[in-house]
Amino acid sequence: MHKERTKAVMVNYRVGIGLIHSQELRKASLPGFSTIEEHPKLPNGDKAAPLVPKFDRLVFMLVDALRSDFVFGENSDMNFVKKYVNVAWVHIFLNSHIYFISLIENHHAIPYTAIATAPTVTLPRIKALTTGSVPNFLDAILNIAESDTSSSLLSQDNWLVQIKKAGNKSISFFGDDTWIKLFPGVFNTTDGTTSFFATDTVEVDLNVTRNIKPQLSKPDWDVLIFHYLGLDHVGHSGGPHSPLMRPKQKEMDDVVKIIYDTILDQDTRRIQADKSAKPTLFILCGDHGMNEVGNHGGASIGEITTAFVFMSSKFNTVKHVHDKMSTNHDPPSFRYYKVVNQIDVVPTLSYLFGVPIPKNNLGKVILDLLVDTNEFEKLRAMQLNAHQLSGILQNTWISFDCNPNITLQSGKNCDQDADDVKTRLQCLYWLSYYYHAMALNSIDANYISNASFFYDKFISESSSYISSSFSDYDVGSMYWGLLFMGFASVCFVIVLVNQNSRRRKQIRNREKYNKLQFLSYLGTFGLCITMFSSSYIEEEHQFWYFWIQTMWFGFIIYSFRSSKFVHDQILALLSACQMILIRIIRIWNQTGQKYAGEIDLRFFLNTSHVYYMWILFFCSMLILTTMTLREILVTRLIQGKNILQIVLQLISVLIIIFIAFSITKYKLEIDGGSILFPDIFSWIIMIVPITLPVMLARMIYATIGTSLILISLLTILQSKLRNTQAPKITIFPKFSLYLITYLLILLSRPHNLSLYILFFIQYHLLSNWIHISITYGIEISPITFNFILICLKFVSFFAFGNSNSLATTDISNSYVGVTKYNPSWVGILTFLANWAGPIWWVFAGNLLRFEIVERRVFINHSEKNKSSSSDDEGNTINNSNSETSQINNTTSSAISAATIATKQELKRLQYHTSLFQIMTFHSLLLFIISIAVTILRSHLFIWTVFSPKYLYQIVWYILFLVGVEVIIGGIMWSIGLNVLMRE
Repeated sequence: MHKERTKAVMVNYRVGIGLIHSQELRKASLPGFSTIEEHPKLPNGDKAAPLVPKFDRLVFMLVDALRSDFVFGENSDMNFVKKYVNVAWVHIFLNSHIYFISLIENHHAIPYTAIATAPTVTLPRIKALTTGSVPNFLDAILNIAESDTSSSLLSQDNWLVQIKKAGNKSISFFGDDTWIKLFPGVFNTTDGTTSFFATDTVEVDLNVTRNIKPQLSKPDWDVLIFHYLGLDHVGHSGGPHSPLMRPKQKEMDDVVKIIYDTILDQDTRRIQADKSAKPTLFILCGDHGMNEVGNHGGASIGEITTAFVFMSSKFNTVKHVHDKMSTNHDPPSFRYYKVVNQIDVVPTLSYLFGVPIPKNNLGKVILDLLVDTNEFEKLRAMQLNAHQLSGILQNTWISFDCNPNITLQSGKNCDQDADDVKTRLQCLYWLSYYYHAMALNSIDANYISNASFFYDKFISESSSYISSSFSDYDVGSMYWGLLFMGFASVCFVIVLVNQNSRRRKQIRNREKYNKLQFLSYLGTFGLCITMFSSSYIEEEHQFWYFWIQTMWFGFIIYSFRSSKFVHDQILALLSACQMILIRIIRIWNQTGQKYAGEIDLRFFLNTSHVYYMWILFFCSMLILTTMTLREILVTRLIQGKNILQIVLQLISVLIIIFIAFSITKYKLEIDGGSILFPDIFSWIIMIVPITLPVMLARMIYATIGTSLILISLLTILQSKLRNTQAPKITIFPKFSLYLITYLLILLSRPHNLSLYILFFIQYHLLSNWIHISITYGIEISPITFNFILICLKFVSFFAFGNSNSLATTDISNSYVGVTKYNPSWVGILTFLANWAGPIWWVFAGNLLRFEIVERRVFINHSEKNKSSSSDDEGNTINNSNSETSQINNTTSSAISAATIATKQELKRLQYHTSLFQIMTFHSLLLFIISIAVTILRSHLFIWTVFSPKYLYQIVWYILFLVGVEVIIGGIMWSIGLNVLMRE
């Protein structure tokens, strides 16, 4: 009956998640496409002249993760684009007058730092770059689904469709196949490459470059789009300071030179042959940047700053454009030259090619690029931009006037309406039209300046308002979702309270039971409160580091509860050691938002102390392998002389050694350790001769899986061969923990390997604390025990450098053993790599539960033996046969008592009971964050902070709780329980 109620509650909870999730990650968009007929007349009522394209052709080169300093920084190797290098002296000896000078220095390129918005992943950024709209956070999820077609832009206005319709121009694409999914049927020619095989940094770009010359040589091309992925893959593999980064920049610079030289030559010949021909516009840009680890997805300064370079011989006609821009730059902020918004490219391209601005655009025309236009043409460009935005505002406020009356008096002060957004924006729009009309009628410089000023303010403030509030929420569905989730969460809490009340009656010291448990309740309540604060969500790791230390300090206080002072000191010392370990773990990887860029141990291990990082790696592997072999050879498996058992034991030893050497070889080869330790690598090759890393990784997967099966069979065999010994139910969970550690090491970065050794130390300290506390009567409630495990899981998650930002999602190990992109396998590996710490503690927590059962059984067994011995001393046994019979009866009674005690402990510590407590915690937390995102759906940081946290909590609940805790943990518990019940 209890299980049926739990299932019913879970159904209600999942329905609520579905209703909330379907609404919380969506952004609204206007349907249809803009047309030339929708363009307004001039503000003075005159008919406007048709738009004249400034360029005939377009080359759009997008380099994934092209952070601004990769082009403009001092250490950039993109010399053709940005650096002045005087090599005239070289040509003196060659009798040549040719010298090299960069595009920017030669005024053939106009540079910008472009600011992107979260989520800074490819699919949302491509949508923003083509539609000018605010990205949809649901696209961050769809970004990993290669087969997904729901994110198509076929029915959403964008500049590709607009240019294609204008004169039936041809558009060809080469590179990241995300574009092909977004724009089905738009491209005349395509050659797509998968964007998710992040270990490929070479072929993925060569497959694009091979198309450049053949496509440029065609006489009838109009628009060419190239999307390069290699630089992004370099970042994911080794970060922005990877040895491969500068060579990749040089490769991209060479590509820019090939394209520019080709189109420059073609434009010269085309314009000479046809005076009406226009030059070609060449745009180099990035979709997002990257942080100092090489990841992206969040809103840190490195992730949102990208490079934009507009190149054309047309820009050489106005020499002062570059000089007007600020050449001062601030390296820590990655801001070089003039700063614009990334989406500003959309209305700019639309005007430069004489096509309507897409309906959902929120960008602003970059006037600096209108190099051969007069002030009235610039005002017309701003008018079209403002008119397009007014359509979005009218969709929000029906009464908003898109065609204002120019008879408005000029003295109106819009600042008086600062509290009313609609009235203020309407006022700015009216003033823009008024001064524009007056400028057209009187050709007065002041009117032109005022019109430009008010257009700029209206466009900027409208874009800011719309981007923060233009969401299509079905509030009714969200409230229904909260109702289902709230009902389920309340049921979870009520059942948990009832279970806890029944257990309290069995506890000997209720006062300390309550006080220890109070910290668990207080921690849960405090965490729920922090879900309503963007700053606390960004720095959630601070809460867990603080609260786990609070729990250990509480353990120190409550250690002094037994009648044995020496053991009190030992318990306090164990807790103090835990606090020291947490402090060491905390400095390993900086995370969060505020201190993410601070120097941490990871930085030193990956820069100036790489040698010592590999020394730590070797030592950690040696320690882990030694512990595993010790368990096989000494502690657990040598219980008898059965020949089959000895053979299985020998095979297990060989398997563990093979796994250890294989993982070491793989990490040395993939992560560069073979260069520092060539002798060790050569020696390991003789032991593990497999040369292909992919095959080696697959062999490791197969070996670990086989080992789990082998150990389970060996455990069952061992239990069948025992006679009167106490049940050893910890065999399978212990070896499962060791084997899963090897798997997680394979999927972790080398500098994080030592964290697993620290986790083992934490586990042993906690195991000894529980061992001593049970022996000497220091009770710990199941709720306190499970909350400690929850704290350790979250601490380990953040210890690996993770956070609530998509930027910390590490995909560098998502392709271990994968030869081609497969969403299922890559998704599983990504989850295992990023949740490695919490997964480790699931296995360690199961082992601790079995140890509690084993320890309590041992105590009950010992107490029964003492009782039996006491009874025997009171009787005089004269007959030896009678004495033997009495001993046998006593032994049988003790074993029976132990079995009964074991079953009682299993009933009290059933896995589904502990799991129910953990499920209650995660359900309550997800319910609270759902309330937060519903209430704060118009918050400034809803898309940069709350939505990512919501996504992470969904993963915690579905993949971690259900997939790992329930399914995998349940299987482990069932196997261990089966071993015990065979006694």
